[in-house]
Amino acid sequence: METEILGDHQEYVQEKFEDVLVRYNRFGKDIYNVIKKELPDVFKYLKYYKATKSTEKCVFGAQLEDSYAIYNDGNILFSIQLEPECEVICLNNWKTQIEIGDWDNNDYYKQSIEFIRTEFLREKF
Repeated sequence: METEILGDHQEYVQEKFEDVLVRYNRFGKDIYNVIKKELPDVFKYLKYYKATKSTEKCVFGAQLEDSYAIYNDGNILFSIQLEPECEVICLNNWKTQIEIGDWDNNDYYKQSIEFIRTEFLREKF
């Protein structure tokens, strides 16, 4: 199951993109629309998730406010996590992970797109 990339400390349910836009309105909220504009071939494969509860493996509470997305085109798999409390965009593909935040007024959307291009999609594009 592709949600394994999100970890086993929570249970997840898939959301429609439109529901994500209504539910999640905090840090990084525009990343999916930026991906839609800058990387339309990535956007079409994104599936969106929210956590519903923690599992027995969780030592902290479930991150119910976070937004999660998984890209899986059958060859490349990576995840996006928006963490409103820490104000970071987490990008992960099993091999590498990065947390991108608003450090010194940097463009965290541009950095996220560039990381996706160079680290996750370098073989594709």
